[in-house]
Amino acid sequence: MPDGQGMEMDDRLKGVKPVDKASFSRRQFLSLAGTAGGAALLVSCAPPAATVDQPAETGGEEEQAAQPDAERTGVHCELNWYTPTPWTSRSAEQPVVVNATRILAQHFEEANPDIEIMWDEDMGGFEGMTAKVAAAEAPDLVWSGHNFAVQNGWALPIGEYLDQPNRYAPEYEAWRDIFYPSYMISLKQPDNLEYCAPIDAIWPNIEIGLAYNKDVLDSLGLEPPATWSQEKEVARALKEAGDRFAPWPLAKDAGDLWPLALQILLSMMQPICGEMDLNGDKFVGIEEALPAFKSGLIGPKTPIYRRAWAEMYELGTYWPDGFATTDIDLLWRQGEIGLMYAGSWDFSKIANDPNVTFERGFVPVPIPNSSDIPATATEPGAVDPPRTTAGDGTVPGDLINAIQGAETVILRSSVESRDNLAETINWWQFITTPENNSFMVNENQRRISSAVDGSLGPIWQEIATFQLPLYEYAIAWWGMGLYWDNDNFMKWRPIFVAWLTGQIDEETFFERQHEEFAAGAGRYEEIMKEQAESS
Repeated sequence: MPDGQGMEMDDRLKGVKPVDKASFSRRQFLSLAGTAGGAALLVSCAPPAATVDQPAETGGEEEQAAQPDAERTGVHCELNWYTPTPWTSRSAEQPVVVNATRILAQHFEEANPDIEIMWDEDMGGFEGMTAKVAAAEAPDLVWSGHNFAVQNGWALPIGEYLDQPNRYAPEYEAWRDIFYPSYMISLKQPDNLEYCAPIDAIWPNIEIGLAYNKDVLDSLGLEPPATWSQEKEVARALKEAGDRFAPWPLAKDAGDLWPLALQILLSMMQPICGEMDLNGDKFVGIEEALPAFKSGLIGPKTPIYRRAWAEMYELGTYWPDGFATTDIDLLWRQGEIGLMYAGSWDFSKIANDPNVTFERGFVPVPIPNSSDIPATATEPGAVDPPRTTAGDGTVPGDLINAIQGAETVILRSSVESRDNLAETINWWQFITTPENNSFMVNENQRRISSAVDGSLGPIWQEIATFQLPLYEYAIAWWGMGLYWDNDNFMKWRPIFVAWLTGQIDEETFFERQHEEFAAGAGRYEEIMKEQAESS
């Protein structure tokens, strides 16, 4: 909830102990587990403020020996969710505040007085990063997003540094040992190089969720959906009652359909993953999607994709009339939306939004199983998960993967022009120790710590008690063929909106999807060739 008392977050965050799970009431977090497909329910009535661990304060001997009056070297950063906000207290206007990295930077500079941490607060998205790299004005350490910097050849490989100890966590033989092993394996690029020491991690199968208005569902006698079939039933009931089932609010004008990749295709593609998984690591990435597309195994015209899109089309018919131009966020805050897609990284923001007075809950998107989308003699269907998470409060670490690629990277041209690579690695190591990383990530709980020994925030502590579906193969969402590069990502979504709103027919939709799919795959193939030649 917002501060209200004017207390600075800097003071509140220091020295706060990890949350005692037993202190959470079942009214705050209720679970519905063990249903078909292994989906689970997370309900939050009046969530407490985010709780974080105490950051480490001291550096190694080398840093302590630095002279305060020496010339300082600047390390320029843009870390997306973790870039400090200009404001330091929560309010109705600014329900999200980022102070943890500000505090970490202060501790780091005290231990390393010859280094100054500097923040770039506005990268301007992919276009902005492109312009800044071209002008040699980009930060040194950045959140690239969607493998963007690596694909464009801007990122610096850091494998040799990952092989060395982290100076702030000498108990680990190598820096890489801090992170989940499966995560580090999935971060290797087609050139077999590593570019990322991860800042955070996505809980398996819970990158996308459904936020719901508990008051609306209770008034209609509806339960939050735990299966794909129930999701469609609840959506239909909300439509008939005049309430709303809403698509992704932040990209309503483009028809944001990330849920298709994560919600439907994960299960439906399991039977063909064995053919796609060329290296046998049980993780299907974009480099393995390319030969699969060229052989006709995946793509918009294949039976699996056509049926998955048909399922999503049916769900889309329950969205609000005029959804492409409607202010979904406003309708949600006014209590007119019953169920709404949301990123799991927004769970905490939505739960603590002071502009909302009704009770809110969150359901990880139900992944279809064989009873939701049964196979027929002519059509493929969904499959059941072979197992579920233990639900014992631990993270299923063997399934942590780099769903969006090397998100945090060093830009080669930036550190070369500033001659500050050693200082940038120093800072990067500092914020990835388990204690400091948990302190930073748990402030707003958008994801979980990337460190094996990191702690969980209260929302994720509760999720760790749920039994969620686990499949044999993990699939990068771009590896499903929905992301080759940013151009492809932005172009295919409006085509679905055009189909859903009657501007084009079904066959035209699939033809245009195939054209965009093929164009993106072609560009990615060229990238792979360039990387192979340069290496």
